[in-house]
Amino acid sequence: MKVLALNGSPRMKASSTYNMLKPLLEGMRAAGAETEIIHIRKLNLEACIGCYTCWVRTPGECVHKEKDSMATALESYNTADLVIFGTPLYHFSMSGIMKTFIDRTLPRIEPWLIPHPDIPGVTFHPERFHKPNKTMLVSPCGFPEFDHFESLVATFKHMARMERFEYLGEILRPGAEALSSRSLQGLFTNYYDLLRQAGEQIICEGSVSDETQAELRKDLFPGGKQAFYEMSSAYWEEQMDRFKVLEELRHTTQ
Repeated sequence: MKVLALNGSPRMKASSTYNMLKPLLEGMRAAGAETEIIHIRKLNLEACIGCYTCWVRTPGECVHKEKDSMATALESYNTADLVIFGTPLYHFSMSGIMKTFIDRTLPRIEPWLIPHPDIPGVTFHPERFHKPNKTMLVSPCGFPEFDHFESLVATFKHMARMERFEYLGEILRPGAEALSSRSLQGLFTNYYDLLRQAGEQIICEGSVSDETQAELRKDLFPGGKQAFYEMSSAYWEEQMDRFKVLEELRHTTQ
């Protein structure tokens, strides 16, 4: 199986998104998969301008093809069996660069309007190129609750349904900011081992087991939400001390 992971974090390797994708892909390779990771920020993507050049003037080719690296990335996308969308949660949705990447997959389809092959009463565009068969979502966020992921998960589930992907589910990590800290990596050895295990299960069994998901969903730190609040507050106070933020600017009235 050929697996493509899209890292939609603007911070690339210095990010919690990357630190989740890395062991997940290691587990997949251990199970025999061929893996590739694309750091979307490195593509320097131009935004889709809705000109439809890729539909009529140069079918299958974007008007921006000489300006960025999307054409090469799209070749990897079109030939993958599984695409992992890795994005931090930004304002209850995906990162801007991930959305730009998805928008720029427009050359993959043709302009014709036809009935959806699977969903009665819904319209569909024919696909110009082979598409991945499967997709899944990997996402960290700073808030400590899973509730914040609801709109993001709904978006990717809907996209999978409309575009005829087999959706393999998601690996979500609230309270994840610490995963991006180089000095704290030793605290997360067990969590990364679970991600490797999840990667192997996806390749060998087609999904992450309920038991592994339950372990992945446990708090990264002991002490519950109040302990998380206190740790977070201590970190931000430290950062404000570092940058000499005035006391009157540190707090707002709710």
